[in-house]
Amino acid sequence: MNFDRKTSTYHWRLAALLLLVPLAAARAQSTVSETAAPSQTQNRAKTEDKTEEIEQLKSQVKQLQSLLEQQQRALAEIQRRLDEPDGKARVSTQVPAKIDRAVATPGLSAAGLEINQPSNKPLKADQSGDADKPGVVAGWQKLHAFLRSPDGAFETQVGGYAQLDFRGYQSGDHPPNTFLVRRARMSLEGKVQRYFEYRVEGDFADTSNTALRDAYLNIHRIDEFQLRFGQFRVPFSQEEMRSDNVQDFVERSLVNNLVPSRSPGIEAAGVLNKGTFEYQIGAFNGKGLLAVNNNGTPEAAIRLRFNPWKNSGEFLGKGFIFGGAFTQGRSLGGLSFRGQTESRSFTFFVPDTINGKYIRANGEMTWLLGPAVIRAEYDQTNQRRDNLGPSGGDLPGVVAKGYMGQVTYLLTGEDKPESGVLSPRNNLFSDSNGKQGFGAWELKFRYSNLQIADGTTKSNRAETFLFGPNWYMNRFVRYLLDLGFERFKDSLRSPRPGDRSFFVVLSRVQVAF
Repeated sequence: MNFDRKTSTYHWRLAALLLLVPLAAARAQSTVSETAAPSQTQNRAKTEDKTEEIEQLKSQVKQLQSLLEQQQRALAEIQRRLDEPDGKARVSTQVPAKIDRAVATPGLSAAGLEINQPSNKPLKADQSGDADKPGVVAGWQKLHAFLRSPDGAFETQVGGYAQLDFRGYQSGDHPPNTFLVRRARMSLEGKVQRYFEYRVEGDFADTSNTALRDAYLNIHRIDEFQLRFGQFRVPFSQEEMRSDNVQDFVERSLVNNLVPSRSPGIEAAGVLNKGTFEYQIGAFNGKGLLAVNNNGTPEAAIRLRFNPWKNSGEFLGKGFIFGGAFTQGRSLGGLSFRGQTESRSFTFFVPDTINGKYIRANGEMTWLLGPAVIRAEYDQTNQRRDNLGPSGGDLPGVVAKGYMGQVTYLLTGEDKPESGVLSPRNNLFSDSNGKQGFGAWELKFRYSNLQIADGTTKSNRAETFLFGPNWYMNRFVRYLLDLGFERFKDSLRSPRPGDRSFFVVLSRVQVAF
């Protein structure tokens, strides 16, 4: 409904009524004067007729005054509702009802006047029982569509992303060049009664029947202490903890071979002193997606991160973040990690059978410098092989050490967020503000190295060099291109036996919302 137009109509009607009142009063006064002029010798019957007409006019004036007061009350009620924050949603859109009885005034037509009466039909009430409020607020906020209660206590956001990749390889012993849908995920996240947060995410591109990724409840009363239950990422490695849809390269680095991913478990976490210190500590099955523990000993994990100059305002210091993580668990007849390149071109270390205790240690650093970001990480893992040797003896454990370093720089000058979505200054096509440009452009380089040995004759090392551009068309669509070389210590165990170096091309088109 156009409320301004309705209000204007009411004002015109009021003006007409205000004119009617003085006209009727003037006519009544004129009639009184006319009755006083004749002499006392005039016909008494004529005087009585005039007196009766005066009484009728007075009655009509009272009716007009009553109608005017009714109009004023209706306008005051509409104005009160329009002044409220969600007035547009609350003002009734009921079709105006006609006044049953028109006021007849001599010399004026007896046309019926319309008044927009407030609807008597109750609006849908929310769960708080307030019948004046709508039951739900829906819309689009930043990146996601949402449903939210008026008081903000209940909320659901709908999100997702899809990634179409291409992998191209130099000739050799490797999978065929191919397009593939790397990920196609949908998620629901939000809160219940304000302090209970939840998230459920599934992957429609998963072909291993483990489509569920995240499914957890987070109790968040204060930032300093939160509890999380369900399946989510084990807190280890800054590269792993960053979401798949904000990675700077098509795939994570070689170091990610050593990192646990999601697992059922429980975690306590918090952010202290306005973000200068973060911690996560938890216990997990440690066996992968939806996997139960097979030995009764949970995997314990702790991760600490420091940003000591975050609130100082110093350009060089406020974006410097560092930390580390540690996990410990036990395996019963499982498999060790594998050595595989980012391009998935070749497995340079086939997993061994492991048994017994394992530990992981990690050190990490991120340095945010406006459009430039430097990231580095070191991971080490030791996995025991107890009772797997001849006559039940112990074998040397599987030991792996890996590190990576990368640099990205936005040529278009935007500030790169640590783990959030980048918004270009000017989108490829015009946005709601009418601005348009060529999106955001980024250059990148990464070096990673991973060495794995089982203490016998089985040992190998790989390193990769990747570089290329990223094109952010807008905050929802981007294109990534990685060009690089993969090198192997053992030239006989490489995609080109006898040749240590191997050229690869990786690209990705991603849409996220």
